Amino acid sequence: MSRNTKILVINWQDWKHPLSGGAEVHLREIFKRLSKFWEIHLLVCSFRGAKDYEFLEGLHIHRVGERNTFNYFVPFAYSRLEREIGFDLVIEDLNKIPFYTRFYSRRKKLAILHHLFGNSIFEETNPFFALYVLLHEKMIPKLYRGIPFIAVSESTKEELVRGGIPEEDIRVIYNGIDTEFFKPSKKSERPLIVYLNRMRRYKRPDIALKVFKKISENCKDCEYLMVGTGPYLGKVKSLAGKLDIDVNFAGFVDEEKKREILSSAWVVINTSAKEGWGLVNMESFACGTPVVGFKVPGIKDSVKDGYNGFLVDDGDIEGMAKRVLEIIRDEKLRLELSKNARSFAEKFTWDKTAEEFRGVIEGML
Repeated sequence: MSRNTKILVINWQDWKHPLSGGAEVHLREIFKRLSKFWEIHLLVCSFRGAKDYEFLEGLHIHRVGERNTFNYFVPFAYSRLEREIGFDLVIEDLNKIPFYTRFYSRRKKLAILHHLFGNSIFEETNPFFALYVLLHEKMIPKLYRGIPFIAVSESTKEELVRGGIPEEDIRVIYNGIDTEFFKPSKKSERPLIVYLNRMRRYKRPDIALKVFKKISENCKDCEYLMVGTGPYLGKVKSLAGKLDIDVNFAGFVDEEKKREILSSAWVVINTSAKEGWGLVNMESFACGTPVVGFKVPGIKDSVKDGYNGFLVDDGDIEGMAKRVLEIIRDEKLRLELSKNARSFAEKFTWDKTAEEFRGVIEGML
């Protein structure tokens, strides 16, 4: 394949966006590696202070519109870039509302899906906008039939198949993790329990607080830390006060600080209603820290119950607290889970993930 081959990837955000998350880490880690083989352009939304065009880590980044209106700008921006550059393949990163490129692009297409919101979107936003997103999601099986999909987990694949996408059109390629950067170090002296995720309603940090409260009734020596920022942060802090829990809020942290926190934690809890795969889980595992999460799509793919952490029924606050206490009190169990967590993470690398992507793309060009 030649560097003259040009690929366009459309995603809502790039990794410099203030609200970027796991999907943007995925975007960056895969396509910066693939830029060695092809000329890759990203079409993403803009944000305050952002440049309309940047060349970063081997990728041409084009920004238009704003986060809430980006999908309306995409067809026009695509037409302009197609005239100026001319692409051999268009990749849609279906994260939130789809872009429906088949209506305005004749190029070969590939779709990437992390997860569908489904009814969990009603936990995140107002009913009107939630219904808007849900209706768009329900159009995917009808309007994307015949387009190859890459799903990041078996749970996501199952969602697509249930919706009507043929199983043979879906390839599962798991996310990677940088196990050289994220690695175990000394644990904190006191039991440290961490929630690390964006402060959004569907991530359910309010449930994390209730789990902390339940643990605190049985463990007087535990420390509780919430890491992350987002529109729900104010309400979470208010709830912490009402529940009378001594919780530290770290807000946004850089990658080095995140590694330090995850390495020193005894347990990480993941209360999200749904994930694609669970990047936070994988970063925790790489740091030798077990995760206790709910038995929901994405989380149940990366957390192997009794091996690198525990799964409990969705919404079972008491069950999650019980499992956390079990890990804290049983040193032999904790060390075994920690060892297994690291071993599990070492099976997944971004180089391997990118190479599998490369194989799919080469088969299409």
